[in-house]
Amino acid sequence: MVAALTKESATSKSVYFAHCTSEMIFITHLLAEEPEKLAGPLLADTYVTLLKGRNAWYGQMLAKGELSRDMGDSISGKGMIQGVSAVRAFYELLSQSSLSVLHPEENKPVAPVELCPILKTLYKVLIIREQSSQAILKALRDETLNDPRERIEIAQSHAFYRPSLLGQP
Repeated sequence: MVAALTKESATSKSVYFAHCTSEMIFITHLLAEEPEKLAGPLLADTYVTLLKGRNAWYGQMLAKGELSRDMGDSISGKGMIQGVSAVRAFYELLSQSSLSVLHPEENKPVAPVELCPILKTLYKVLIIREQSSQAILKALRDETLNDPRERIEIAQSHAFYRPSLLGQP
């Protein structure tokens, strides 16, 4: 979406990539006991997903108005766009009322999804459809958005691992 909305702006795509990667690192620290082992595959998958894969294509087509969200996430000739169901799954997983992390600025417990503004925006665009694809640019320009480095530091400096998220004891 960012590529199409900014006419392929390298800076905008870079900012989006940084925020998405930092959110994925944060999520990985919640879900994996040894998240460092996932660093390489995570970065490679993020790159393909955001910049070159069918999810990137889908986002661009939505932003250009060449596809409608009403068409669903199974597109003829492209197959299943996994990013849509992944957004739903991660949003719901990280929104559980039984789960909380300490907000770095407000110093109060919040659902982990509250520290993932890009995920929240994608959920509003792709799943509940209360915002247009332009919302992703607004989210990137939000000056209250945590710096991606801070989100990574939070993930690396706190014991976040929650095996119960994946049904483990």
